[in-house]
Amino acid sequence: MDTAIEVTNDGPVRTLTLSGLHRLNSLAASTADSLHDEIVAAERDHKVHAVVLTGAGENFSAGGDADGVLNVVAEADDDAPIRFMRSYQRAATAVWNSPLPIVAAVSGIAYGGAFNLAMACDFVVASRNTRFCQVFLRRGVVPDFGGAYVLPRLVGLRRAKELMLLADEIDAATALEMGLINTLTDTPSEALEHATSLAHRLSAQSRMAVGMTKKLLHSSAGGTLQSSLEMEALSQASVLASSEAQQAFERFRDH
Repeated sequence: MDTAIEVTNDGPVRTLTLSGLHRLNSLAASTADSLHDEIVAAERDHKVHAVVLTGAGENFSAGGDADGVLNVVAEADDDAPIRFMRSYQRAATAVWNSPLPIVAAVSGIAYGGAFNLAMACDFVVASRNTRFCQVFLRRGVVPDFGGAYVLPRLVGLRRAKELMLLADEIDAATALEMGLINTLTDTPSEALEHATSLAHRLSAQSRMAVGMTKKLLHSSAGGTLQSSLEMEALSQASVLASSEAQQAFERFRDH
């Protein structure tokens, strides 16, 4: 049975749990499709203001499902590998582009696509037992889940090459030093607790303003100052018209 996505709600925070303990929460194409669908569903639910992404048990995820990869290779259909990759890419895009803030709570193994999935989140909280690895070249394949796009933006090109080409495992303390994670906790349960607390803090912000801020930040790397300023002006004009912004400025004025 493929890893499923379990959904739980805690007020404005929705937790999505990769649940496939017998496979170390590995990511089959069906898992990626389900993750995409759940992110979209959270965005459409106006009661949800933040998302926590985590794995069941002591591990985040072992990455891509080996049986799924081998089955795709064995298929006679030449388009099967592309369709397989599109599932991963749709999930990575949904996480990266979501207007909702997404906090990853990571522990144990975070290999390959799972490493990159966590990096696509807005915040990463990891416990000390976490082991990260860009394992792809050990398997004779290239990085997926958007890693070649996201990782250099987090650590720079040289560090990204070091992680991907050498494919060494790193611990959570090293990941913190590199800037791959935001917070280091002692235990997996503390990581989830801290990630949930952080998500609740984020959920108290304007849903609209958070989404537009994420969009401004993500677009800045590939644009010019002028294009960023133009998007900033359009975004600000939109949020200033919202009741949330008007009420916030009224409170500030009357303080």
